[in-house]
Amino acid sequence: MAGPQQAPHLHLAELTASQFLDIWRHFDADGNGYIEGKELENFFQELESARKGAGVDSKKDNLGDKMKEFMHKYDKNADGKIEMAELAQILPTEENFLLCFRQHVGSSSEFME
Repeated sequence: MAGPQQAPHLHLAELTASQFLDIWRHFDADGNGYIEGKELENFFQELESARKGAGVDSKKDNLGDKMKEFMHKYDKNADGKIEMAELAQILPTEENFLLCFRQHVGSSSEFME
């Protein structure tokens, strides 16, 4: 007799710098160096959709509550926006890309230039 099923653990491959930038450009639609406003809503909705598709579902049903909890956890400077460095902490990104980003770039807009 099998025990209760557990949600599958997500084993995501690390993203390359190129893949990370593609994702960044997709969500930072206006190119201002931040994922904010409607961009942030779109990001969160796609993230929740991917989580549900993978069998990971949180207990809360209210999307607004989930989004607040998410921002509290990942918006390190509490400015209501996701910066490139914050997104790099959310997505499984190659470590060498993160090191390069942290050592040589001051901001998302500087990196994009």
